[in-house]
Order: sequence, then C-alpha cells, then structure tokens
Amino acid sequence: MKKYLYKCLLFVVIACVGTFLLQQIVDSGLKRMTSHSATQTSVAELLSDTLNADIVVMGNSRALCSYHPKIIEQTTGKRVWNIGVSGQPFGISYMRYHLYATHNKKPQLVIINIDNNELDMIANGFGREEYYPYLSDSIIQSYFDLYGFTWKHRYIPMYKYFGDYKLIGYGLMSSVGFFPFPAQKHYHGFYNDNHPFEGENMRHQLSNDSAISVEHSQEAVCLLKRFIEESQQDNIQLLFCYAPQYQELYKHLMLDSCMREYKQMSEMYNIPLMDYSSVSWANDSAFFYNANHVNLSGSERFSAQLAYDILKKVNSKTE
Repeated sequence: MKKYLYKCLLFVVIACVGTFLLQQIVDSGLKRMTSHSATQTSVAELLSDTLNADIVVMGNSRALCSYHPKIIEQTTGKRVWNIGVSGQPFGISYMRYHLYATHNKKPQLVIINIDNNELDMIANGFGREEYYPYLSDSIIQSYFDLYGFTWKHRYIPMYKYFGDYKLIGYGLMSSVGFFPFPAQKHYHGFYNDNHPFEGENMRHQLSNDSAISVEHSQEAVCLLKRFIEESQQDNIQLLFCYAPQYQELYKHLMLDSCMREYKQMSEMYNIPLMDYSSVSWANDSAFFYNANHVNLSGSERFSAQLAYDILKKVNSKTE
C-alpha cells in the first residue's frame, strides 16, 4: 500500500512539475512575441523602459485609432505614445497606464479620451489572453477582477490556458524561434487604415440600444478621480478630449449625464476639455470607417487640429 501511495505521490509531483515547466515555456514564448499586439501597444512594451513619452494618450479603441502620434509629434515637438486599448473601459486603461508609468519616465501631459463608453467598469474579456504570461505582475494582479481572473489563473499551472490550445501552440512555436503572428504594424501604439465606411455597421449600432444608451459606473468615476488626483500630485497635466464620431451616430447618443460627469471633473480639477464631436467634417463618411471610429484620413485631420490646440491651450503649462 505504501508503495502504491508513493507511486501516486510521485506521479502527482512529476505532473505538477511538468505542467509548471510547460507553463514557463509557453509564457516565455508568448512574451517573445512582441508582435502579439501588432496593432496596439503590447504589455511587453508597457513593461519596457523604452517608451518614455512626453505625451501619453489613453482610452478605448477610439483613443487607439484617433490620436496619431506622428502628426502630434510633428506639430508639438514632443514624443507621443498611444496606449489605447481596444474594447475596454477606463479601469483597463488605468491598469495599462500604471504599467507604463512604473517602467517609464513621467509624461508631461496625459490625454484622456472621453466618450459614452469610457466610464464603464465592465470588461468583456476581449484581449485578456495577452496578459496570461504576466499574471505574476503585482499591478496586473490588482486589476484581476476586471478581466475575471482568480487565484486559480495565478497559481494553478496551465489553468489560464485551459481550452486555449491554439495559444499554447503559439507559445511553444515562439519558444523555439518561430513567430506565427505578422510583424508589428503600429507606430507608437497607433494603428489605422483608410478602410471604406461601413454603413451597415452604423445601421446595426443605431438598432442596438447598448450602442446609443449611456450608463456610467460610479466606481469608474471614482477611479478616474483617483487617477486625476495621482497625476496632479505628480504635476502631470491632464486633458479630456472627445474625439470625432460620425455625426449621424452622435445625434442618437444620449450623452447628457455622461458629459455632465466629465464637465464637473473638468471644473473641479481645472482640466481642459476639448470637444471635437461637432467638427465640420463629422458628417463626411470619407473620414470614418464606422460610426464610432475615424479612419486614417480622419485621424490625421483630427490629430493635426488637436496638436495645434495643444500648443495654443495646453502646451504652455507643460513647459
């Protein structure tokens, strides 16, 4: 009986050690895949000490595709980095900024993209697999609940990869020098293209109540206020900015309560608020790829105007 128990124990130990080693290999391989987030700033980049921007842009996908660092850099003479993240609310943006700020120099200015979705606290899990190799990071751990992570993802070997066998394969291939993803496409965290306008997408959005209704979380409001207070303690200038949306969609958005929150915070903390929702070209579909997002031409036009306004209204405070 003792011999049998010994064999069982030995099997369990070998299985645990083997699973742990497999996770280490997969984690290491995925970390090496710097192009895993080919169209936005990766976690690996946030954890590096190479970004060191004077101006940081944060927010959801509208931040990601609207604020063109190269255009803003050309006008302001400042190094710009876009850490926007697709499909996520402010809590995830806050986490990504903490990762950035822990490993890079303090920025002079942080541009916070504001809109009807930013003051939400519900993360839909989209893109959470990018964080799997980094779950030992203390900052990411403090935001576990936003992505639905638990102690099991942190401490049980390979639990986080359970059912995601394709990702395991990618990690193993990467660990031996084969990178199955395309080369990095973004410039300082920004990526966009001149995709044609998707009218069908807009019609779908207008028929979807969640796209036009606005429900902001008081938890998210408190989190944003905490971020503002931390930034001001560090003498970092902040800017609220509403990037353009296609005018037809904007007319259907119920933004009063949401914008009231932003305006109150703008006044309370003396933060400039720049609203580009009614720019003259917002009704021209040539500058959008769907109702919520500008295309490359729209981002260039918007970023040029924003950079000029930063010089005129904000930059004097960042010198």
